[in-house]
This record gives sequence, structure tokens and C-alpha cells, in this order.
Amino acid sequence: MSIDDTIYAYAVGRIRALETRLVDRARLERMIDASSAEEALKVLAESDYANAIAELTDVHDFESILAAELKNTFDLIFDISPRPELISIMALRYDVHNLKVLFKAKYLGVKSDLLMLVGSLDLDKMEYAVSEDDYLDLPPMLRQAAEGISEDFLLNRDPQVIDLYLDRVLYDQLVTSARENGSKFLEGLFVRQIDLTNLRSLVRVKRMGLDRELLTKIFLPHGSIQLDRLTAMLDEPLESLITMLSMSDYADLAAEGVRDWIDKGTASRLEKLSDDYITAYLKPSKWTPFGLEPLIGYLWAKEI
Repeated sequence: MSIDDTIYAYAVGRIRALETRLVDRARLERMIDASSAEEALKVLAESDYANAIAELTDVHDFESILAAELKNTFDLIFDISPRPELISIMALRYDVHNLKVLFKAKYLGVKSDLLMLVGSLDLDKMEYAVSEDDYLDLPPMLRQAAEGISEDFLLNRDPQVIDLYLDRVLYDQLVTSARENGSKFLEGLFVRQIDLTNLRSLVRVKRMGLDRELLTKIFLPHGSIQLDRLTAMLDEPLESLITMLSMSDYADLAAEGVRDWIDKGTASRLEKLSDDYITAYLKPSKWTPFGLEPLIGYLWAKEI
């Protein structure tokens, strides 16, 4: 612990109190065993979600409760953090999510009711930017990505460019921001998320029989696994990926998750193991007396 970490004393104290009110496994199991969605929400009403549930008029609108709670959580963490700029980094992916929703609404006619209020950018300005093709008010990297999407889509009419451009700029910005702010902890988190995303992309592309060119476009930069090693796996059986990762930190995840995908043709187990891997990375934050780690660990717990 560095002397600077003591500036987090108040924030960590608040987080420790909030952690005791997280929805625990026992309550989740009671919700699973509930006879209906209405009964499941009654169980959830015994938690911090009680006030929000009381205002719910339709059980099918439960997503609004979760979205509101997530925004409240980010607002709280932002307010109590002595370095709110680090919390803003965590909100960037919601800005990217909102841009994806807006571009898909514009080009594909997909409903834009999936917008999140968590991001750091004003939604009205984002909606105006996409509808008018005027991206001057966006941060530089997002502006560059948005302009690239507009140009590329008009030429090729390929909706994949929306995710490709924005995912790449997202993780590039996340890692760059973590390094600029001197946070090895955040950098380690983002690098692991990039590795896991690249692994899932490789398996997905291989299972679908897609080509190498698409794979190189999908791969995200800044991961710890060399991209040329992953690309080489496209010409090998999926079992070779398990062997390649057998001496890495992802050995157990690959052995179980990739094998399950080979046997069942579904990514669900690998997705779950990926979330568990990130949870394990963040778990030591529960015993960190001071610092950013407990705040990020709590954010992750609420998102999960």
C-alpha cells in the first residue's frame, strides 16, 4: 500500500458497508425457485431494490430497475472516489454501447430503447451527432471511430463495422487511459478482458468457418496473448488452442470452456468462465484496506 492509497479511506469504508447489502447467492436461489416473475421480484424487493420495485408498473419492465440501480451505483462511486477520473474510465464502455445502439438504430432500423444512462457523455448530444453525422463534440477517439463507421457503412453497407470500429477504440482508450493514470490494476483488468474477448472471437470465427481477414479485423490490440499466435490457430483444430494455452493463466478456462464449446457448440460455458476469471482477478480487492481496487470490485459485483 502506498501513502497515496490512504486517500481512499472514506470511499473504501462506504464500499464495505454497501457490500453487505449486495444480492447474495441465497437470495438469487430463492428467485430461481420462485413460481413466477412476480414472485421473483417479491424476493428482490427484500433488498436495496425495494423502492424501485415499488414503482414498477409491469413486471416486464424489470430492466429499467437494473439500469437505474447501475446508474445510481456509478454516481455514488464517482462522488466518493478521490480520483473520479478513474471511475470515468469504467463508464466509457457505456458511451460506446450507446453509440452502437444509435448507429444500429440509424442504419438497421433497430430500436434505440437500449440506451444506458451510465455513460459520461450527454445522450442528447450523442443522438444529435449520429443523426446529423456531426461528430465534432465527441472525444477525439470516438469521433474518429464514428466518422470511420459513417464512411465505411456508406461504401460497404456492412453492419459489422459498427462493432469493429467501436470495440477497437474502446479497448485502446481503456488501456491507454489506465497507463496514463498510472493504474497497473486497471491496465491488468483491461488486458485480461481483451485476451478473453480475443479467445472467444477466435473460437466463434473458427466455428462459423469465416476467413482470416475478418479475424484480424475483430482482434483487439493490447492483449497479452500475441495476435499472430491466435491467428495461426485458425488453421488448427480447436483442441490445439487448449494445448497452446496449457502453460498460460488461461489454461483451466480454455480446457473447460473451449472443450464445452467443441462438444456442445455453444459459448455459454466459456462466457461464464470468462466472467468468473475477471471476478477472480478482482477478488483480492475484498481484502485491500485502501485504494481503487475495492471500488472497482464493487462496481463489477453490481454489474454481475
